[in-house]
This record gives sequence, C-alpha cells and structure tokens, in this order.
Amino acid sequence: MESFFSAVHHFTAVRISRVASKPIDSSALAWLPVIGILSALLTISFYLPLAALYLPLDVAIVPGLTAICWLRGFKPEIDFCQLCDLLFGHRKHFTTRPFFAVPGATCLLFGILLKYSILRQFYLLESIRLLTFGTVVSFIAPLLRPGKEHRWLTSLGLIWLVAATVAVFSASKAASFRDLLIALRGPVLAFALIYLSVRSTFSLVEKTAPPNVASFPAEIAAYLAFLIVRYHFI
Repeated sequence: MESFFSAVHHFTAVRISRVASKPIDSSALAWLPVIGILSALLTISFYLPLAALYLPLDVAIVPGLTAICWLRGFKPEIDFCQLCDLLFGHRKHFTTRPFFAVPGATCLLFGILLKYSILRQFYLLESIRLLTFGTVVSFIAPLLRPGKEHRWLTSLGLIWLVAATVAVFSASKAASFRDLLIALRGPVLAFALIYLSVRSTFSLVEKTAPPNVASFPAEIAAYLAFLIVRYHFI
C-alpha cells in the first residue's frame, strides 16, 4: 500500500510525506488509473448534487471543473503552463516553482474555456460521463511515457486507455460483424487522438520533465474525442 499512498501524494492534493518516495518508482505509477477512477467518483459526488438540485447545469460545470483541478493539486495545469512557456522560449527547463509567463497562462485559459464550452453542450448524464472520461485519461497519460525501462507501464497504460474508451463509448450489441466495425469507429478514433496527443507531448520535452506533463493535453484530447464521437459516430 505504500506505493499507492506515494502515488496519491505525488499526483493529487493529498499530502502523505511519510511514505512518498522520490524519484517516483514504477509501482507507484501503476496505481494511477485506480486513483483516477477514485478522483472521478469524488468529483461526480460533488458535481451531481449541484447540477441536479441546486444550480443550472452551465453554472454547476464551473465548480465541477474546479474540483477536478483541486483533487489533482493543479499539477497537470502547472506542468502544461510550463510546457507552453518552454515551447515559446519563455522558459529553459521545468521547475518546481509555479511561475507562469504569458504564453503558458494564455494557453491554460484557452484550454479551460475549451473544456467548459464542450462540457456545457451535453445533458447531465453525458456531462458526468465526460468528466469521468477526462479525469481518468489524465491519470493514465503518465503511463504512456516512452522509455527503455519499465516498458510494462506503457502496456498497462494502453490496456487502461482501451478499457476507458470502450467503456465510455459502449454502444448497443452489434447484430453483425459489419455493425461491430461501425460501432468501433468511435472508440478507435478516441484512442488514437488521446494516444497521439500524449506521445506528441512527451516527444517535445526532455527526459527530466514531470511525469504528468501530458495529463492536461490528454484531458483536452479526451474532451475533443468525446465531442467528435458523440456528434458524428453515435
């Protein structure tokens, strides 16, 4: 259980310093999808009463997205800002100090607005599914980091990503093989879009970059994939 608590310490807002190992070992990274599911459940338990009983859906989205960021300790957002600053030449390397230049803050703002604009297009049950999908994918992304060591983590991440996309876009039972192929178009597109966004992000950074640097881009890709699949394939 120490590896689980270490992953919680490094990838969420919960502080468990006595068992946190640094650098992060592979056993801690393997717990990330489970932590993603638990984080999604906590977010839904907070978002669902607000959206169903107290606030209009458009308004309840804001505290829902804020809750996700808070549960993750704002770490994916911070690393995304540093990545944008690095790409625009306002930063030479990643640091632990959360200082943002104009490019990073601007890209983060556009990313948050994009998530909000996509989420508000769906009804309550669909928005809950989208929040869950985006949160879980953001925790799966660190497993897809390419490397010669611990390649089993990449395989584990691929399995979790396939399972997440199939679960989110599960359709009715296919009556024939042709219907099955048609039903798989959405999950395949979502998987490809998320996977390419994660691998592209990791290809832009050095080996010493934080492991969750691709989490926010993966979450954005999950939102876009959900929008495309829902409007064009399902």
